[in-house]
Amino acid sequence: MSLPRGFDQKSASSGSAPCGVADYKLATVYSWDSLMRDLGAGLTGPPIELHLVRHAQTVANARHVVAGQSEVDLTFRGYLQAFLLAFRLGPEYDIVWMSSLRRSHQTLDLADRLRLGRLSRLPICTDARLNERSLGELEGSPRRRIGAYAIGDLSYAPENGESYLDLARRILSFLVDLRRNVRHKTRVLVSTHAGPMRLLVGIIEQFDDAKAVLALKFSNAQSYRCTLTNLNWPAFIQRGVLIERGRQSMETTNRPPDNS
Repeated sequence: MSLPRGFDQKSASSGSAPCGVADYKLATVYSWDSLMRDLGAGLTGPPIELHLVRHAQTVANARHVVAGQSEVDLTFRGYLQAFLLAFRLGPEYDIVWMSSLRRSHQTLDLADRLRLGRLSRLPICTDARLNERSLGELEGSPRRRIGAYAIGDLSYAPENGESYLDLARRILSFLVDLRRNVRHKTRVLVSTHAGPMRLLVGIIEQFDDAKAVLALKFSNAQSYRCTLTNLNWPAFIQRGVLIERGRQSMETTNRPPDNS
């Protein structure tokens, strides 16, 4: 399979880049140390025109319950939204990515069918790093206000779930691979979820306030256009928080078992 103009052939064929492959569910999530090292100096290259899209309405959305990484299907309204989305998207993209969750697949599959398979120059690619956060015990429960999110707490995670910091590590890893392997001006479509969209926009638009990032709202089938040229360490993620988190993790790991 040939790659679109703008992607590094050697990197893609070696499996180190999330491009040029039809299924990238095992894409690498880099360590925080690696991300801080690479983004501290910054990565730059030709403009990447990004068209970010949230999936269409699901049964969970209609019922106002939390889905997280649970698999849920589109509603009739969701199919209509995907239908209309097909006509709002731009001309053929160089490459298209979507999360590995079914609602993301259904949204782009319908849009691609209505575009007669001409949504992308290559088969649509899957990257699980674009998945919504795992929300643990909250999944399946009614949506409600979470105080930690309202104040921009990136470290908060529901029981057995992921924090926004966990998600940020996935999203930054995706963007690092994207930035490293684009060699020419490239048009990219990404179908994902509300949580990842908040971080993608916050990182690319260089937000400096975590509260503002977590306050971003995207409706079903809503799209957002932005351009990635320079990829730097996101100012809204304080390095001190990561250092403290790592220290606490080491203390927990090294703590002797309680034999009482």
